[in-house]
Amino acid sequence: METLIESENLDFMVFKVVDGKVKNLSGYDEWSEIIEIDETTFKKLHLNLCQKMGRIVRKNFVDNP
Repeated sequence: METLIESENLDFMVFKVVDGKVKNLSGYDEWSEIIEIDETTFKKLHLNLCQKMGRIVRKNFVDNP
């Protein structure tokens, strides 16, 4: 988790799975690796992705008014 958070990598997904129904998620069979995480880790990784995307969106908005 720390490696993903500290990097600028956006090439990962986090999903909240309810009642173990991960196979219902779109593209499940195409994922190269699946790791179950607890809710605290999910929240940290999800926030990290949102912050990284937010920086990209804000930068593009400022660069292209």
